[in-house]
Amino acid sequence: MIRFYHVCLVEEGSRISPESRASIEHHDAFARGLVRQTGQLALIHRDMVRNLMPNGTKVRLAARLFRRANADPRLRWMISVLFSKPVVNVRDAEDVGATPAVSAQAEKKPAEQVLFQASIILEAHWSGDRALRIKDWLKLAEQIGYPGFLDLWHYIRVAVFEYENWDTTEGRRKAMTATTGGSLPFDGTTGSMSGTGTFSAPPDTPSRNYPFRTMINKCRGQSNVLDCHGMTGNELKFAENEILQSIADMAKQIKRVGPAAGTDFTSVSGSTADSISPLAGEFYRDVKARLTDPNTLYATYMKYTQDTSNIPIW
Repeated sequence: MIRFYHVCLVEEGSRISPESRASIEHHDAFARGLVRQTGQLALIHRDMVRNLMPNGTKVRLAARLFRRANADPRLRWMISVLFSKPVVNVRDAEDVGATPAVSAQAEKKPAEQVLFQASIILEAHWSGDRALRIKDWLKLAEQIGYPGFLDLWHYIRVAVFEYENWDTTEGRRKAMTATTGGSLPFDGTTGSMSGTGTFSAPPDTPSRNYPFRTMINKCRGQSNVLDCHGMTGNELKFAENEILQSIADMAKQIKRVGPAAGTDFTSVSGSTADSISPLAGEFYRDVKARLTDPNTLYATYMKYTQDTSNIPIW
């Protein structure tokens, strides 16, 4: 079956009266009959049969429109229908990429949804220092705006423990930070070097976590808003605890080897951390700088009641 679509051209500013509409419908029926009488419809069917076109094949048919110079708008348009041979458009599949602007706008909506879900979770489920810290994170994300807040990150705890552990060798530390050539802040993964002990990092452990990116990726494609709600809450809780415990781990390592056993990590000048190793000392000072940088996820850990020298484990 060949389906034709009737197009009615109306001069801009013109209005179609009921009488004109009835006339159009009458001429529409006349036009369909005219096409059939010309025999061209039979020719189209013949060409399709000869070309073995399966049902549903899309074809193009040409028609010409003319606009005549006439004072009466109703007489300006005429149509000359002359169907050419059906043309089948067969093309290899190709990827059509959206423009960067369209892609950015498509990503912005789920990002805003994640912040909204996080604010609901904050009010409904958490209290104490955890609620205060995550509230600071959400304020920082809103202050930075999209897409900048997606780049907020923290070090993964097991990677930190592997790096700053007192019995980790300098050679292993260099191997773990090969991605950034030993430069701070570290990124990439710990590489193929795995250590020993309960908390030691498995091979290729990521050095960083980007909680807001992770939340968006987990929520993408979820049809149930409650699923996204739970995933967002779990990621925020994980990230908040990762930083808290990694600071506690570093404080313990300093106390383990440093001459001032009661020294709090956040007040270390550097000499105590250097007693673990020069590279460990540089890492400690880098983290300490982030604890005082208001544009990081770490800054909020210097503001409330839990102190890094005696952090409860939960």
